[in-house]
Amino acid sequence: MKKITLAVSAMALLLFAGSLRAQEHKGPRIEVKQERYDAGKVVAGQLVTHVYEIKNSGDEPLLIDHVQPS
Repeated sequence: MKKITLAVSAMALLLFAGSLRAQEHKGPRIEVKQERYDAGKVVAGQLVTHVYEIKNSGDEPLLIDHVQPS
């Protein structure tokens, strides 16, 4: 009986460890310090600029394309 309990416990532990490994993030991962910027009232024709700090904390290259202001 102890051997069966030990075997079941070992299998449960292996399954749990496998599920933790599956949750590790693979690929690019974007981190943005400030996601939104409000320029306030802007006069027509006035140039507004803002710098966003973007970091790739993943383990593969991060590609950013199709950027559109709102």
